[in-house]
Amino acid sequence: MSGIKTSTGLISGIDTGALIDALINAERAPARRLESRLQNVQAVQTGIGALQAQLLSLSTVVSPLKDYRSFNKLTVSNTDTSQLTVSTRSTSLAGNYQFQAVRLASTHRAISRGFANADTQQIGTAGKLVISRENQLDRPVRLELLNGAQGVRRGTIRITDRSGESASIDLSAAANVDDVVWAINLADIGVKARVVDGHFVVEDTTGQTTNNLIISDVNGGHAAADLGIAQSVAGNTLTGSDVFTVTGDFTLSQLNDGGGLRNITGSPELSATLQDGTVLTFDFDGDASLNDVLSTINDHTDNAGKLTASLANGRLVLTDNTTGSGTFSVANLNNSNATDVLGLESTPSGNVLTGQRLIGGANSVLLRNLRGGQGISQLGEVTLTDRTGTTATIDLSSAETLDDVIEAINSAESSGSVKLQLSAELNANGNGITITDTSGSTASHLIIADVGGGTLADELGIAVDSDTNSINSGSIGLQTVNAATLLSTYSPKGGSVSTGSFRITDSAGNQAVINVTSAVKTVGDVIDAINNATGINVTARLNDTGDGIALVDDAAGSGTLTVEEAGGRTAADLRLLGSGTVGSSGNQEIISRKALVVDVEATDTLNTITSKLNLIGGTVRANVVNTGALVNGYRLTFASTISGDAGRFVVDDGGIGLNVTTQDVGRDALLRVGGNAETGFLIAGSSNTFSNTVGFLDITLNSVSDVPASVSTTLDKSAVTSTLQAFVTAYNSYVDLSNGLTKYDTTTSTRSALQGVATPTIILNRFNTLVNTLFATSDKSIRSLSDVGVRLTTNGKLTFDSERLSDALDSAPQEVQDLFSASNTGFGALFDKALNSYNDQYDGSLTAQYDALQSNVDELTARIASIDDRLTTRRTILETQFANLESTLSGLQSQQTALTGLSNVLSNLKSSSSSS
Repeated sequence: MSGIKTSTGLISGIDTGALIDALINAERAPARRLESRLQNVQAVQTGIGALQAQLLSLSTVVSPLKDYRSFNKLTVSNTDTSQLTVSTRSTSLAGNYQFQAVRLASTHRAISRGFANADTQQIGTAGKLVISRENQLDRPVRLELLNGAQGVRRGTIRITDRSGESASIDLSAAANVDDVVWAINLADIGVKARVVDGHFVVEDTTGQTTNNLIISDVNGGHAAADLGIAQSVAGNTLTGSDVFTVTGDFTLSQLNDGGGLRNITGSPELSATLQDGTVLTFDFDGDASLNDVLSTINDHTDNAGKLTASLANGRLVLTDNTTGSGTFSVANLNNSNATDVLGLESTPSGNVLTGQRLIGGANSVLLRNLRGGQGISQLGEVTLTDRTGTTATIDLSSAETLDDVIEAINSAESSGSVKLQLSAELNANGNGITITDTSGSTASHLIIADVGGGTLADELGIAVDSDTNSINSGSIGLQTVNAATLLSTYSPKGGSVSTGSFRITDSAGNQAVINVTSAVKTVGDVIDAINNATGINVTARLNDTGDGIALVDDAAGSGTLTVEEAGGRTAADLRLLGSGTVGSSGNQEIISRKALVVDVEATDTLNTITSKLNLIGGTVRANVVNTGALVNGYRLTFASTISGDAGRFVVDDGGIGLNVTTQDVGRDALLRVGGNAETGFLIAGSSNTFSNTVGFLDITLNSVSDVPASVSTTLDKSAVTSTLQAFVTAYNSYVDLSNGLTKYDTTTSTRSALQGVATPTIILNRFNTLVNTLFATSDKSIRSLSDVGVRLTTNGKLTFDSERLSDALDSAPQEVQDLFSASNTGFGALFDKALNSYNDQYDGSLTAQYDALQSNVDELTARIASIDDRLTTRRTILETQFANLESTLSGLQSQQTALTGLSNVLSNLKSSSSSS
């Protein structure tokens, strides 16, 4: 018989699978209603998400509107890009400029004599190779410091020597007093110039008397007058007027040959004990100039006129206005160097202390800073004998500068008023002096000797009694490191000393760890930290060569004085890392020198010396070059890693025979600002790039030119236009999106996702209000967006008139900038605030709405899933029930079939029986 169809068959002709589907479908009606609600919620959420995305795009273009830099971008016009490149920054100013590349920066280089090869020929002599970067004795001041810091109006001067020959000398590119001297000395006439103290001296060398020695300005210029040399003299020497004197405006870093004042933060540096017993202490923290120092002393709250400080003839003068039986004196406090830097080492005369000179002059150094800061032990008289036998005695007991010594030698005369034929000048290395006999005679030895108890000739290395025509002092050790030397430039590579710690072990085995933190700023701070350390018997001080630190072991133990790192590379940066050796004191010493010092063995070659020097890792690198010469073609070259004046160095080979000479002098780049040499000014820089110059422009020099480049920087209106156009476009895109999401299509009776949702309308209304807001007072010409060409149309979109913006930028660029980028009150800030109120990821209203909709989506999804889970279980139950029913019916069908078969058998048996 036919039956019901289940998942495996039929039961009474019924399809059980379809029946189960129908039952489940009927029971799923609530889930379908929930799915309809979910679809609607997701549509709204999608719409809100679309609004958020568009507002994010709008935020991106609004951000530049609140940035003032968007409204002051400049475009650069440059008539000579081959000479220099000009770029702007956010602070650059619009304007017209003239710039001239006067000189490109150069790197200092030196070269040795030639050798046969680099790897096998030995130097042959042991010694020390010392490379110093800061001990040159020629320290020319810039022309801007002359004439009370009024400077010099550069131009062309004319010099006529006494033979009548003239030369025009262009000083338009002169940056310092040395440049003036060089320019004059290179002229093809018989004169020689030099700087003495604070003035120029020009000597006629022709030996003729036909003409006066005349220096004058050309074409109405003022250079000669400003240099103090616009004169006509009947003699052979033209002595200019003083053009360089110390003023109260001098910075403390300019004093004492650049050896600064060590400030002890929070503590006084100087004390003054007055005749009435009053003790005043002075704290120079924050003082930058001599005027500041004078004010600190004179305006001290406890002074009240007892002590008066003044500046006279390049010296500080302290006057004790009290009376009493005490002695007037001054002293350093807290390991300061104030008396040295301020020249107050002098002994008062009664109630007045007249200090020593504060500076060495326009191009000289103070004697007290020579010999590593030891100065001259005893000034006095010196006898000079040239090779003709003419003798003179010069009195140097009052000498304070190296110029004083050189000038005294050059002007020395015998008792019979015969001028000695000796010429004194700085040596070729610039770190000492050379005295040369110019007579050509050999009748006498060249003799220079101290008289009485004087020590100057001996200590300067110029004492001589020999059959020679000259004497070279060698390096006379200008002090370049003192207690105020900053650690920020002290490391071997010229950078800052690393913070960290190092361990000192004295010869008795005692140890102390020295911590160098960011609060340790000077060499003096390091010395104090070592000397204050407990547990070791070691003394730290400035070294004898004036270019570093010396550690002296006082423990008298059998061990070795050592310094090792305890964290970082501080000891290496301080050049203290290593073990001590017995020094001049008889104790073990570790000597740190800022100079690069290479110990050269007699067996060293050019290659090994190169390796030793480069291993130090300083600011001078060595290399071996093969010049290609057939004989001795290999030379050792030295090059500074720092360009410009700061990279200059001197190589002292200590007599090992390298015979190093200068190849190229490190010179600063020079940029002239202004088209006229007289009225313009020069800026010097160690590289060819000048940052933040006039008008806050960045300039890179490409090549030297005799003609200035004209540079014009104007407001880049196209950039402003693009910024505003981007906003208008993004705004209108938002309006289109908002309208599309809220419309109702009457033709198809279709509602958009956000039709009936108030949020898009609220946002647009707020935006419209901001667009129509007045942002400035009535006295301003630019008050609203319409004043810069941005207007609302009837459809809620913006239109943009770029011509009107251009006119506004021409007439009131600052007002346009303020309209958009005024902090907190400009359109950019307010619009951005509005955007954040909707789109902020934490408390934006759209963010909250989106998150709430997501919660609704999650809830509906969970409810639907719950129903579906229940119906899945229901389906399983129904399928099981129908399967069981089918099994039961199948069994009945089997029984029915068996009965039918039995019935047939019985019927057949019955039939057979009847037949028989």
